[in-house]
Amino acid sequence: MRIFIQSTPSGIPKSHNFFIADQGFREMGFETQYFATLEELSGCRPDDLIVGGIGAVRGKLEEYGIDLPRLDYPEELKKYLGRRIWRSTIEQVLADTENRPVFVKPVREKRFTGMVLRKESDCPKLSYCQEGEPVICSEVVEFLREWRAFVRYGKVLDIRPYYGDWKHHFNSTTIEHAIADFTTAPAGYAMDFGFAADGRTLLVEVNDGYSLGSYGLQAIDYAKLLSARWCELVGIHDECDVFLEGYEWKNRRYSQQG
Repeated sequence: MRIFIQSTPSGIPKSHNFFIADQGFREMGFETQYFATLEELSGCRPDDLIVGGIGAVRGKLEEYGIDLPRLDYPEELKKYLGRRIWRSTIEQVLADTENRPVFVKPVREKRFTGMVLRKESDCPKLSYCQEGEPVICSEVVEFLREWRAFVRYGKVLDIRPYYGDWKHHFNSTTIEHAIADFTTAPAGYAMDFGFAADGRTLLVEVNDGYSLGSYGLQAIDYAKLLSARWCELVGIHDECDVFLEGYEWKNRRYSQQG
């Protein structure tokens, strides 16, 4: 398995995340190569792992004919959300003044940054979007603290804070139950959780593992998570799975489904 890391034209990993992944793969004995343009990936095969921005990674996977479902709010995890979430369009959101404040984010990634629509002065921030742009809406919850749980083959690698007051802490039992209930989970992913103002630990959203921020995760753990998800998507053996965690995880899933 070859590892390709997105870089600047001068051959430096283009972001902190790519640098951490590069370090992790090198520590495991892999030789990494850098690419600055998508044209440099033209000779890649599915068993060449790509570490880069979501556009580069997703584009390559789609080139291989791989369907990439958006996770966000899996059906079996809705009870951990603690709020109502629904689909709409930009026009409907801007016209619906009854449901404000409302959190709005695009269905199609990178169309705009998710935001809370509170008042009329916020509307111009969304009005430039294309007509009929699909969006995901959510009731607004005040989160005092947020964390990202990194999960590989059903096991938590670490939980890293990324927002809020350090004095608040998550309910670990809630997170354990959510991971156990996520029966359609991919081999590598992240769950974001928040400590709500009313004391509940709620699921913020789920993020797929083929292109994730590291958020301070140890380099080898980060590289292993990226590898687990990439290899699952392209259907090859995960060379980073030296202790066969993936084999055990798949057997558990098949037995549960059976």
